[in-house]
Amino acid sequence: MSKNFLFKALLGLVFGFLVSCDNTTDDPINQNKTTNTNNNGGGATITGPRILNKIISGGTTQQEFISTAGVLEKGIFTDASAPNSFFTGTPTYTGTKISKVKFVGSASNSPGYEFNITYDVNGRISGTTSNMLTGSTIIGNSDYFYTYDSAGKITKIIEKKKIGTVTPTYTHFTENTLTYSGDNITKVVSVMGVTDSSGNPQAGSSLATTFNFTNYDAKINPYTTLPKTFFLMYSLIHPANFYNLSSNNVGNMNFAYPAPTPAISVNLTYQYDTQNYPVSDQTNSINYVYKAL
Repeated sequence: MSKNFLFKALLGLVFGFLVSCDNTTDDPINQNKTTNTNNNGGGATITGPRILNKIISGGTTQQEFISTAGVLEKGIFTDASAPNSFFTGTPTYTGTKISKVKFVGSASNSPGYEFNITYDVNGRISGTTSNMLTGSTIIGNSDYFYTYDSAGKITKIIEKKKIGTVTPTYTHFTENTLTYSGDNITKVVSVMGVTDSSGNPQAGSSLATTFNFTNYDAKINPYTTLPKTFFLMYSLIHPANFYNLSSNNVGNMNFAYPAPTPAISVNLTYQYDTQNYPVSDQTNSINYVYKAL
């Protein structure tokens, strides 16, 4: 069961990358369209504050972020592992902070995740718990533990999992170690393995995947117009997306998976508006659409 779980988890890492970059799926997201006449993807140019609304690739909407008055209400991602399906995240707020995020896939075999988030007196995330769901049935749960550096950046997140509905003790772990250059994440080492009953990693059980994010520009990452906590929770499911938390735009992504999965390297390019926001890639096949605030 442990090897099978780790194999499925590795597939999830690959899926997270495909969700970010896939341009082949149909466009179920367009069923959730919002009216948007002020954007950089086909409307009047925005010169002031904005929020990311859509990312369109190959003529289809790959990601859509529904918001009202600058408050994110829902994030929708195409599911590259299941044609004509999508993965939806819905945040819940306590005051101005996100206290819960629930992710649900539309495909019948897609698991759901429900995160509950707590903060310390300084406003930093102090802990997270999550339930893994099939429909409304809980099939596992996790506790997350955060380490910060002196500048307040998250440098390590350890997840301890309980797999199954009646398991009283931890069975698996994931440890994500983050490296920065300034305010950009340049490397994430994601280690998965099995634990003893106290949640301690068992020797020889782990598999490591390294995500390198390099060649950042000096412009504004469109994801920074949306709540960082939302994308942090999304990255806990799919660590290939941690670069969304960076201040600038990544130019190269290189993912080294455990054998025999081949490494993946992708170069990204951008065109910008006069306010230093990306509006497309160099070939105009990817477009970033914003809403004015």
